[in-house]
Amino acid sequence: MKRKVQRHQTLIISYLIAVVLFAAISVYKPGFASIDHIRVLCSEAAIIGIVAIGQTFVIITGGIDLSVAWMVGIAAIMVTNTTGSLDENLIWAVPLILILTTLFGVVNGFCIAYLNMPPIVMTLGMNTVLQGGLVAVTQGAPGGAAPALIKKMGQGSLGGMPYLILIWIILAAAVTLLLFKMRYGRELFAVGNNATVAAYSGISVRKVTLAAYAVSGLTAGIAGMLLAGKVGQSYLGIGDNFQFQSIAAVAIGGTSLMGGNGNYLGTVAGAFTITIILAILAALNLPFGVQKMAYGIVVLISVLMSVRKGLRK
Repeated sequence: MKRKVQRHQTLIISYLIAVVLFAAISVYKPGFASIDHIRVLCSEAAIIGIVAIGQTFVIITGGIDLSVAWMVGIAAIMVTNTTGSLDENLIWAVPLILILTTLFGVVNGFCIAYLNMPPIVMTLGMNTVLQGGLVAVTQGAPGGAAPALIKKMGQGSLGGMPYLILIWIILAAAVTLLLFKMRYGRELFAVGNNATVAAYSGISVRKVTLAAYAVSGLTAGIAGMLLAGKVGQSYLGIGDNFQFQSIAAVAIGGTSLMGGNGNYLGTVAGAFTITIILAILAALNLPFGVQKMAYGIVVLISVLMSVRKGLRK
């Protein structure tokens, strides 16, 4: 009961932070709160939030996924380069991309769960391998234009609501249901709380862990394709920012980086908070170096708070 109350308090605080930041900058920059700009902010947050779905799963187990950056990049470049910018090629390209990024996640999960590789070492190594492989295949050339349908998903709207937001809402609802109403969600939290106890309870810790990294690969692939549609094209390094943005969103949202507890609705608040912070730094016209420093400080503070929370668990 006490943990449930704490979880709700953390969730409320996460959203309050986002609201206060938004209100503060809206007073300073009135146009910040315009409907059009809110749509832009929501679309930016959606990409971070989708990448952070898998990151939430992985962090709940007590792990971390530093390979999402180039999984996002591979998905973005593949959806532009393999389709020739033609919608009809999406029928096979989309499944291929999602299978591939999911397999990358499975490799991460297998090596971590079955070969006892440290998550930070395995996923950072995977990220480097993917980066090198993509550069070798593309010879450093930029990607092509995104197919019209992908552009529509990334830039269009339905009744004034961006498709990106609609997709994110659907995914968020599915993830919340999975985490709190289905067996896998309970097993995920059990593994994060104490893997040894979970194993004695009959939970296959290795399979649960592997599945979490597979989900991370899958959601990175979805985000990468949508990002290509949002930008209209792809390029090397398109996913670089999402490595730490996804982790920061999870940490700000109240999920302990030590594992065992969390809530994807909190991660949603974290994604909005990261987006608003980045927008505030840009609106203040600070030098680029100062913006990066300020953003880094915010990320470090959020991670520190999350770790302290995990140590008190």
